[in-house]
Amino acid sequence: MRKIIPYIASQFRKDKIWLRRTKPSKRDYQIVLALDDSSSMADNHSKELAFESLSLISKAMTYLEVGQLSVLSFGEQVKVLHPLEEAFTEQSGSRLIQEMKFDQKKTMIGQLVDFTVDMFESQCASSDNAKLLVVLSDGRGIFSEGKEKVNCAVRRARLVDIFLVFIIVDNPINKDSILDIRMPVFEKGKLLGIRSYMDNFPFPFYMILRDINTLPGVLSDALRQWFEVVGKIDT
Repeated sequence: MRKIIPYIASQFRKDKIWLRRTKPSKRDYQIVLALDDSSSMADNHSKELAFESLSLISKAMTYLEVGQLSVLSFGEQVKVLHPLEEAFTEQSGSRLIQEMKFDQKKTMIGQLVDFTVDMFESQCASSDNAKLLVVLSDGRGIFSEGKEKVNCAVRRARLVDIFLVFIIVDNPINKDSILDIRMPVFEKGKLLGIRSYMDNFPFPFYMILRDINTLPGVLSDALRQWFEVVGKIDT
């Protein structure tokens, strides 16, 4: 199983694609927070979690006087709740949470990643900007579009220097953790065996949270380290 990282940035220096990018200047950070709006998230205290995430990220960026923040919801469809070019305020956060319904039936991760890449590429900002996509989801049904679609989308994002982080909300109330999920492996129609769901998880950097109360601290550390490491590249 791939490493489950307690802090996102601990593995940044090992990501060769990311390190090829040039050093960004101050205020050149762009962060997209994607919130899973599917029905499987409805019992995970999702509104509180989403609000905390939005509040924490926006306050960090305001304090550091850097960057732009966009918020997306996703499931069967991707929706821009807050565009990159608009300033994010506490009022923005309250309004966005009201738009989250947690009633979409599928989790279209490949579509989300492709949408995010297209959104970044449509910006007039410098290609040297440091770009981060944070996905907040329970991680279930991630291959509903097929493995190839999802893996291709992830590769595409990494090739254009978008750093991807997946935060898995693993509700302890559920009988089975995401770590307990097993999937059959087939080749040419024959069953080869059973593997852990996480063995094929397409995001190389992810965290599994069983206690959502730890999210603010973990996300805060991750953002702080991301800002620090990106700021030191090529210095």
